[in-house]
Amino acid sequence: MADFKVLHLQPTVDFDRLPYWDVVIVGAGPGGLAASLTTAHRALTTLVIEAKDKPGGQPQFLYADKRIVDIPGFPDGITGDELSQRTFRQAVDALVQFRFSEELTAIDETEETVDDDRLKRVVTSNGSYLCRKVIIACGLLHYPRRLAVLDALESKNVHYKIPKIGDYEGRRVAVVGGGDSALDAAIMVLSRGGDVDVIVREDTPIGKADSVAHVIEAGGRIHTSTEIAAAEFAGEDIALSLNSGERIECATAIVQIGFLSSRETFERLGVRLNDDGSIAIDPYFETSRPGIFAVGDVHGDIKLIAVAWAEGIQAAIHAFKEITSPYWLNEKRLRDNKMMLIAEKITSAARRK
Repeated sequence: MADFKVLHLQPTVDFDRLPYWDVVIVGAGPGGLAASLTTAHRALTTLVIEAKDKPGGQPQFLYADKRIVDIPGFPDGITGDELSQRTFRQAVDALVQFRFSEELTAIDETEETVDDDRLKRVVTSNGSYLCRKVIIACGLLHYPRRLAVLDALESKNVHYKIPKIGDYEGRRVAVVGGGDSALDAAIMVLSRGGDVDVIVREDTPIGKADSVAHVIEAGGRIHTSTEIAAAEFAGEDIALSLNSGERIECATAIVQIGFLSSRETFERLGVRLNDDGSIAIDPYFETSRPGIFAVGDVHGDIKLIAVAWAEGIQAAIHAFKEITSPYWLNEKRLRDNKMMLIAEKITSAARRK
């Protein structure tokens, strides 16, 4: 049996005058959107804050036009853009509220309480929001690594995500990077009749071998042990001078050289971290700070959309249960927490030996 029935927030709710939110979710990717649907369908007022200017997270940012084929229910696959738009529309219909282009700064404790639940203040680059629970779903990898030599051009034809098809179809494109994302970008351009130069700093690309073979077979050129020494405009094109002495003129440059970690942000939050910089959680997806949950790539090893959905839903249900029935009244929760603390002490003792 389901543990709830779908409830609907009243359209008359004045979200601009709420004294506090039931749940604030950080990140509008798959995990955050799934969590927001779950809390809103339990009639909890829900706010999602997102650092980027649109929802969708990595599927939207990295795979907007690529068909994702490993999501259940879509036998023909679905593009990152379509998946993001569908889920976002569903959340908006459930009266989830969104704030875009706001980056998380801090989560502070307050002295205010609601039903013995201490409110938290989520501080962003644009403001702050009081709430009862927080779900962090912003991803372990935050902003794309940028390339100063290309940024200096201030060109709309330099992209840090896969651009729209019309921006590269049938054109010459330079792809910077040797990982899977860079090779995927090259393959997409080649499949649309484009001409590709892949610029790889390493001796060999670090992406999948079959992707490398696909690029070469389709006529793409891979320049290894190569970096961009200088860039300038050549009419409407971009001229790249490589450290090998070669010169490439391209209509578009796509940079895929990885992401900056969110570890610095997580450290500011005062939550316990794992050795790899991800957020440590308990079996209920709660962090070392009560009332703050974490889902998706911020803690997990399996980085799949379906996993992020599942974790977002579970964390949202646990947050809902804490709001409606505080966790200290839940004997199973208490028992699980005690077992986890014992396991942590044993592990710490073993490391000291």
